[in-house]
Amino acid sequence: MHKLLNNYRLLGLISMLTLASWWAHNVSLFSSQNIMVSKGTPKFFLSEVTAKRFNSEGYEKSTLTVDSIINSSSEESKLVRPRLIFHESAASKFTVTADAGITQDNEKINLMGNVTLQVSSEPTSPDTSVATDFATVNISSNILRTKHNATITRNSLVGFSDGFIYDAHKGLLNLLAKVTLTYDD
Repeated sequence: MHKLLNNYRLLGLISMLTLASWWAHNVSLFSSQNIMVSKGTPKFFLSEVTAKRFNSEGYEKSTLTVDSIINSSSEESKLVRPRLIFHESAASKFTVTADAGITQDNEKINLMGNVTLQVSSEPTSPDTSVATDFATVNISSNILRTKHNATITRNSLVGFSDGFIYDAHKGLLNLLAKVTLTYDD
């Protein structure tokens, strides 16, 4: 009988310690005095996001597709593999892709890593492709610009430039400095 009483006391003690441990853990998690601070972790994570802009007539103006958005705030959002397609002009449709991007004030996106501009003009003319490592897109004015080195290709034409500005409204690609063009037939 004495042995059975000791077993019940041990079982009661273990149960009481388990209950006290559980209570202390839950009180520490849900207490208003213990605020959990997450440093270096994203506030949220969105996957496979598509955002569209429309003009005043209701026609689609641009489409932004990203693999994911990390740590967004009212000032900026960090984008993973952004792809921007502008449909502003029938004469010129252009697509910009990059490895990463950071939005600023909902009107500008800084693109970084393997930034590629693909300009599709009329169906009979060839596409123009421009590659660089950093560029800024102004969404409201449909202008893409950079002062970084760029490589331009179109059919048999290969060129290099220290920066460019592409204006979608005018359909013009302005090469800024140290321009070298090579034609290979």
